[in-house]
Amino acid sequence: MARWTIDQPTTRTLEGIVALRIRIIGGHVNVLPTDDPVTFEVSDIQGEPVLVTQEAGILTVTYDDLTRSGLMDRLRPVQLSGYRGMGKRSATVSLRVPRDCPVEITTASASIVAAGLTARTQLRSASGDVTLDGLGGSIDVNTVSGNLEARDLNGKLTFNSVSGHLEVAGGRFAHFAGKTASGRLLADVDLGPAARVRLGSISGSVALRIPAGTSADVDLRSATGELDSEFGLDRRSMRGRNHLSGKIGGGVDPANIQTTTVSGAVNLLRRASDAPAAIPRGDDA
Repeated sequence: MARWTIDQPTTRTLEGIVALRIRIIGGHVNVLPTDDPVTFEVSDIQGEPVLVTQEAGILTVTYDDLTRSGLMDRLRPVQLSGYRGMGKRSATVSLRVPRDCPVEITTASASIVAAGLTARTQLRSASGDVTLDGLGGSIDVNTVSGNLEARDLNGKLTFNSVSGHLEVAGGRFAHFAGKTASGRLLADVDLGPAARVRLGSISGSVALRIPAGTSADVDLRSATGELDSEFGLDRRSMRGRNHLSGKIGGGVDPANIQTTTVSGAVNLLRRASDAPAAIPRGDDA
């Protein structure tokens, strides 16, 4: 196993990397694709040195006293002050990896930027924001209060947060799921044949824009939130329950769209065939 303890700005080039794992506290993480050997750069180091290891093709960037077990509990902001000054640790970590390199990143407050990857991408942060551009494959993002901004994603996206917002413009999904308590879920995307969409919140608004020609079975529900659709759907409302449902389009493999809120508004919007994708705005956005 190769091992480096880094306490000053460092850049290295490595061969044989097949997977990437990053577990840091504050700062920034940037992951970009390359057709050349893997490079990593660590800079802006504050607090404890950063530990980098290479073992069996797995490149890990972390701290000496951070382990996988229980990491997210340790990284919640309320826990930081009591864990060896963890909240004061910060670094900027920039990497270039193969497009098909699986990536797993966990941070406390560090922001994450990733682009051009096609393998499984797993991102977790307590309060750091996440920015994604041109990713494919399976994408999982979990935050407490961090926001996700993304464009041109393809494949599968799952987003879970307590108060973080989701904003996605462009791309094509086979599976798209978002869940938050008070954050907004805003997306303008294409749906593949038989795609599944599941969006839910408590008080946050949901706005989904899809192409006018989309074929889908639609079910929009809210306890007290307003429901609105630019497609022709059947409305049923009674005390404590609002419901819009129906089938749109005439394709043979319709997508399935389901949204659920308690008090958040839901908007299903139509995008003209010649219009570019853009972040929609719901009633509460």
